Amino acid sequence: MSLHQLGHIMDITKKLDAIGSAQRERLAFIDFALYFLGEVTRKDLIDRFAVGHAATTRDFALYKEIAPDNLKLDMRSKKYYKQATFTPLFNLDLKKTLATVSLGYGDGFSGFQEFPISCESPESLTIPKTAIMAVLCEGIYRNKAVEIEYISTSSGKGQREIVPHSLVDSGNRWHVRSYDRKNARFMDVVCNRVVSARIIDESPANHEQSSEDRQWQKFIELELIPHPQQDNPEAIELDYEMKDGKRIIEARAALAGYLLRKWEVDCSKDGKLHKCVGYQLALANPQALYQVNSAMLAPGYEA
Repeated sequence: MSLHQLGHIMDITKKLDAIGSAQRERLAFIDFALYFLGEVTRKDLIDRFAVGHAATTRDFALYKEIAPDNLKLDMRSKKYYKQATFTPLFNLDLKKTLATVSLGYGDGFSGFQEFPISCESPESLTIPKTAIMAVLCEGIYRNKAVEIEYISTSSGKGQREIVPHSLVDSGNRWHVRSYDRKNARFMDVVCNRVVSARIIDESPANHEQSSEDRQWQKFIELELIPHPQQDNPEAIELDYEMKDGKRIIEARAALAGYLLRKWEVDCSKDGKLHKCVGYQLALANPQALYQVNSAMLAPGYEA
């Protein structure tokens, strides 16, 4: 990168840092719409942010001042179109961007607006209750114990006291990593199985803190490779952005089994799962799951 380019980037950063957060968000929206839709109008800004025409005029003037080669106004359609020289002003988090494409605009508080591109995704069958999640989040944030009424698949309904420290979205369901006083150990509490919850206003003991959760604090490396029985491994390498035929993922021991199940990784010794289901991935280092409690969830894994 030349000194001129570096100076230009620093100048843009300085200008963006000087504006308020509300206007910065609107400029990011202009940038996003140009990048992903190829066009944007004042009405788009008005509909999304409920601002007046004067504000949108200032926003587009400032955007054009900062990035004059990114857009051009077509006087007939009153639309700003992306130019071939477009370079995004903002670094986008692609995961959040795709969530916007899938779920629409909005933060859950100030409203919702559908995204103008059709996007279908599997419907979640395990959405926890808002009131339950609110209590669990409060318990985590305030570092308090929570009394819950819980329905277990093994012991049925009962009362428990837990000390929650982290929420986890396993891809199939939400659970809260907690110290369970009944069983005197750390475990995964499935949020949908919590019938009721209330905060216990007391400070947890030292052995109940997340720092003592060894499976949570322990990290392991999972070496994913195309399944040996795949006919065209190059396609799998491309799918998962592998280098030298593998991709190494660092994961918490407490979550490794969930991840391997979500990614459908054959963890069996002889790759037998591929014959039944057609697994695309295999675990090249199953020894990494030694003394990992969640390994019981990994497809085909045998201790």
